[in-house]
Amino acid sequence: FFAILHSWLNAFAEMLRFGDRLFYKDWWNSTTFSNYYRTWNVVVHDWLYTYIYKDVCKLVGHKYRAGAMACVFIISAVFHEYILTCTFKFFYPVLFVMFAGAGFGFIFLTDKGSNRSWNVFMWVALFIGNGMLMCLYSMEFYARQNCIASMESLLDFVIPRSWFCVSPSSKL
Repeated sequence: FFAILHSWLNAFAEMLRFGDRLFYKDWWNSTTFSNYYRTWNVVVHDWLYTYIYKDVCKLVGHKYRAGAMACVFIISAVFHEYILTCTFKFFYPVLFVMFAGAGFGFIFLTDKGSNRSWNVFMWVALFIGNGMLMCLYSMEFYARQNCIASMESLLDFVIPRSWFCVSPSSKL
């Protein structure tokens, strides 16, 4: 967080003489997930709001704001999953499920929360979610390193090897 949203973006803003330095707000005080998503990365939120959410609202009408919000979450989840797929060289849609499923659902769960107990809930959910992501992606990465591929096709790229790894390869 600090390296990217604070140091990196401020360094480029300084070099390019960009006056608006609001890259994040006080997301750590959020009591709702909708507030958290709006404040933890203001640059991405503003882009998604301006170019995705507003356009989808124009298409479907302002009556279906939840549908427009779901569309933004799905597009963001697909983009994040694409980045991880290119980085790790395998497809494992855990982040997509957590973004489009739990992340979107928590908006409605914590929508009426205004006291500090919801802030504690948000922090616990962030810790558990990040821990699950690290564990599951690490498990799949090492399964891809140490388990024999069952098929040499596109399905091997898409189907998680950690689910079906029976015998390790001779690398161990």
